[in-house]
Amino acid sequence: MKRFLLPASALVLVVTACGAGAKPAPRVTEIRAMVPTVRALVVQRERAALREARKLEREFVPPPGARRDPARRDHGGILHRSGRRPVWENVEALRFWRVHEPLRSVVRFLKAHDPRGFGLLDSSYGIQRPQYARYLMRTLASPASHVREASRYLDETIAALPGRTVIRVEARVAWIYPRSPKEKVPSATRKIVVRAPKVSLTVTNPAKVAQIVDWFDTLGVLPPEGMAVCAAVGRPDITLSFRGAGGTVLAHARVPAPSAGVCDPIRFRVGSRTKKPLIDDALNESFARRLERLLGIHIPSRPRLTPKG
Repeated sequence: MKRFLLPASALVLVVTACGAGAKPAPRVTEIRAMVPTVRALVVQRERAALREARKLEREFVPPPGARRDPARRDHGGILHRSGRRPVWENVEALRFWRVHEPLRSVVRFLKAHDPRGFGLLDSSYGIQRPQYARYLMRTLASPASHVREASRYLDETIAALPGRTVIRVEARVAWIYPRSPKEKVPSATRKIVVRAPKVSLTVTNPAKVAQIVDWFDTLGVLPPEGMAVCAAVGRPDITLSFRGAGGTVLAHARVPAPSAGVCDPIRFRVGSRTKKPLIDDALNESFARRLERLLGIHIPSRPRLTPKG
């Protein structure tokens, strides 16, 4: 049997030619950089919300003859306050206008030119001191629906000052604080034990287990500054026990019904480690409601009284 040997130089050329068109594998540091950090996601979402807020502010239609006006100190306190603040993270874009028209005419024009898809959320009328100037505050919101919480707001403050009417326009856009990719339901989950008032069942269907885990893993995290002043009244709980094939408890969650917000978030624990509290996306159906529909159960949303002391 004859053996054919290539010179060393030829062997080098063959190896080089084979790898010439192949893309080198990324380094470990490069792979880590591909996974966005929570901080990077915060910056990304905040910038996107700010772009939308500035776009919304530019879409405001001022009355004929109105001109841009600086935010001067002599405008008074009412023109330096905004309307109702959303509990979610939000960004603002602010602009002032002035026009030599009476307050009534300006208000009539603005009401006739509300942005499409926006509805009146709140309004108030009053007189501010020391100028004793009449003013009207309006807060518009989109989507204009009682079912879903708005994500875009437009605050209009119209004040009649000596010789002019000043309009303060503030566009605000809410955004969802990101959740760490590490705080997920363990992938070894094969069954979920669900317990609530008058409800006790074990979900073993692979499709339903996967759906519940997917819904849970896409929940938002309670923002660092998302705490609010809340009443001392709770609601019924749904407890979820995520378990492996052998029944070992991998994670545990307490879900308030019918929805989870800043006053009553979802408590989540993986093993013995407590994770950050979670909240529902206010723009979509709550996790508890989707869970009820998927499993064909109903959790009464009557409040549970919290013991005093």
